[in-house]
Amino acid sequence: MNPKKYYGSKGKYLEEHKTYFSKKQLQKDINFIIDTLKLNKKDKILDLACGNGRHTLEFKKMGFDIEGLDYSVHLLKMAHDNAKQQKLDITFHKCDIHNIDIDKKYDKIFLFFSEFGLFDADKVLKNVSKLLKPNGLFLLDYDNVFRLIQHLAKNNKSSFKFDFVNMELQEQTDGNLRVRYYTVPELDTLLKRNKLKIKNIYGNYEKEELDINSRRIIFIAKKMSS
Repeated sequence: MNPKKYYGSKGKYLEEHKTYFSKKQLQKDINFIIDTLKLNKKDKILDLACGNGRHTLEFKKMGFDIEGLDYSVHLLKMAHDNAKQQKLDITFHKCDIHNIDIDKKYDKIFLFFSEFGLFDADKVLKNVSKLLKPNGLFLLDYDNVFRLIQHLAKNNKSSFKFDFVNMELQEQTDGNLRVRYYTVPELDTLLKRNKLKIKNIYGNYEKEELDINSRRIIFIAKKMSS
């Protein structure tokens, strides 16, 4: 899988996730983000890797001060078109998450339902820290590595395998696809290195405790003031 193609006009991203991208799920996402990030209408918010803007648009309709960021021209065009159709004035930034050049600070940032393992984690977290105001909050949401390993063990005919030495998901038919997965202690170290301190960890959007069967690993981290 080539990520640029996957999220492009001929990619499979939207098609593969169309069942998940329901109005019901969107409302659950929104409620979870508002609750865990303690969002209020005075906050300046950034939706990192916003895709086609499903969360960004919904928050804007609710009166929140939010902007979106993504590198996919195709998905951002969809976001712009939807915002225009709904008469919503939203700033969308087209840039690589590793090289963010925005001259402003945010109170809250979220990277939701992400393929975090495709990124250079240290660069991304460095950018998050740079963009966050002191004591600002960051939400990081991605797949639970332990649930993934169990899934692969039960589906041994899968085209994917897990490399335990490098903690990577690899597609056997595509040697270029390598998705890095992190344990909680590893991410704790990465976050602290970038002046972000974990406040809460959840295993799903119901705020349940993280365990081996949890579908997600969700971190709420606070930007340290010094």
